[in-house]
Amino acid sequence: MQPPLTSSRRFARSSPAGVLVAVSLALSACGSSRSATILNTQKIEGAIEQSSLTQRGARVQVNCPAGVHQQKGLVFSCIAILGHSSTRFVVTELNASGHVRYAARGGWSIYPSPRP
Repeated sequence: MQPPLTSSRRFARSSPAGVLVAVSLALSACGSSRSATILNTQKIEGAIEQSSLTQRGARVQVNCPAGVHQQKGLVFSCIAILGHSSTRFVVTELNASGHVRYAARGGWSIYPSPRP
């Protein structure tokens, strides 16, 4: 078992199935104490963008869904876009405090370029 991550942006190792990236983020919540806590997915987008740049030298734009509840075990996807290619990152919430792990799934998918 590995020790818990202590840095807000500590990134893990590469794997053949995709880049496995672990991140411990102090994510802020919104809403009252009686409502469900919402993840700050903008911070996750920034972490994926930074890890893509650091590990692959790729400046990507990442889009994660808004309004994701902060809940241990919850899984959702973010999309990283580079030019006319995209790849999906699967994000797993590790605990109810907002710590997440994410990994790129598959390769880059090419989508049609816009017509001039």
